Amino acid sequence: MLPPLKAVDPKQIFCVANPALVLPVEGAPLVFVTNLAHNLTLHLQTKSGSSLDLPAEADAGRGGIVVNTQAVQAGALGDEVSGVLHGDWGFKPFDGPRFYLRTPRAARWKVASKDASALIVGRSDTLHLQSEDASCVSEVTMKDAQGKSTVTSWKALRPDEIEVQVPLQDAAAGSVTMVVKKFGLREADEIPLHTYAEAGRLDSFSIHAGDPNGILKGTRLDEVTTLELGALHFKPGSLSRANQQDELKLMTEPVTASSMFSAGDQLFAHVTWKDGRALDVKAIIESPRPKVELISKSVQPDPDGVPSLVHLGNPDELPQDARLNFFLRVQSPENFPPNEKIEVATADDSFRVLLSMADGNLTLQDSKTVFAVLDPMKHLGPSAFGPLKFRPVGTNNVDGDWQPLANLVRIPTLEGVRCVSLPEKQCSLTGKKLFLLDSVSADADFSNPVTVPDGFVDQTLIIPPLKSKTLYIKLRDDPSKVASVVLPASAAQQ
Repeated sequence: MLPPLKAVDPKQIFCVANPALVLPVEGAPLVFVTNLAHNLTLHLQTKSGSSLDLPAEADAGRGGIVVNTQAVQAGALGDEVSGVLHGDWGFKPFDGPRFYLRTPRAARWKVASKDASALIVGRSDTLHLQSEDASCVSEVTMKDAQGKSTVTSWKALRPDEIEVQVPLQDAAAGSVTMVVKKFGLREADEIPLHTYAEAGRLDSFSIHAGDPNGILKGTRLDEVTTLELGALHFKPGSLSRANQQDELKLMTEPVTASSMFSAGDQLFAHVTWKDGRALDVKAIIESPRPKVELISKSVQPDPDGVPSLVHLGNPDELPQDARLNFFLRVQSPENFPPNEKIEVATADDSFRVLLSMADGNLTLQDSKTVFAVLDPMKHLGPSAFGPLKFRPVGTNNVDGDWQPLANLVRIPTLEGVRCVSLPEKQCSLTGKKLFLLDSVSADADFSNPVTVPDGFVDQTLIIPPLKSKTLYIKLRDDPSKVASVVLPASAAQQ
């Protein structure tokens, strides 16, 4: 039985001058694992009518039939030829699949219409080049106006098209040349092209009435140097990208912006670019953002919990198992709306909660003053720690500025200290969640501290001998501050 060989892709065109010509076939695993198929040749017909047989052999490692093209004289073949795989299968001759091959020649290349202005400096771009000789391409490089060459990565998409990744991150706008080398030809094809600096586009500038900061939206906003709105002069701040456009924060002096514009004013902003261009863009004056100020706060221990022996050294520290009561005074709008919320979050926004009147966490003292209650364990969970911040969240989903609130710390439960003299004088601190400690010392200066290692799971920690009934600790959540522990009489040094 003869092998049912066939080409993997009957429409694929191969370059006859490729010294590593591999013709992929399918349908005959025995071709690769046995010697049943032998005396293989690729039979070609020259344009003069004579025939040419090229030696071939099956190579599983290269995934097909490997053809030796050393005997090919490209000039003797037509621009496009077909070849048939011949050979013996056991004791019987067979004709295999037909393949289409192209001989290399100097060719004209065309840039796909969709890529006519695709080469933008400052980034990597994709270019599609079209020619009947695409199958014979061996290398593509880019040459700039100074003659510097850069190797590109490319791949064949179709017999008449290649896709080239053009690196332009460090390029300057101007003329470039794509140099396309092909198998069997000394001279390369050169394609003159042009790279461009992407033109910046302005979409809008929005600012809340009374705010010193606004947001400019568009493209290439890294090229913006200034923005003027009326008598206000804005300077660029942070640049981000969202929804396929740039968003540039622009800042001015807070005092001058406080009462300059009102919501709904119809204005235009004047934008200046680094290259000297100046463009106008519509400015949107939005309603003022909500503003509140913190007027007082206090920490209330959990009335149902076990009193902690730890005395924190910083009044801004908030134990995780306590409650924080704080008062806020509204600055904008005139009165605190019943459906406005106060958002509290950790510094990295990993944990957050919205306090509201509906949930009972906000209570009006009067129309301008609100009493807020934060329960860290309930509202933020057992893993939250570090600086907390708060901001008002308005009724129209417009947020106010973040402000510092407190520093949330987790405190271990310390149960006592037991000291012994033999075999050497040392003490043992017992408790739960001792991994929440950063270090322990017998004096406030931490002259001889014991550092608690990462991953410490024991409920006993060996510490230096005590100098008094007071032990000094630093918490892992705030190692810059020193806290103290006054030991009960029963737990004092023995």
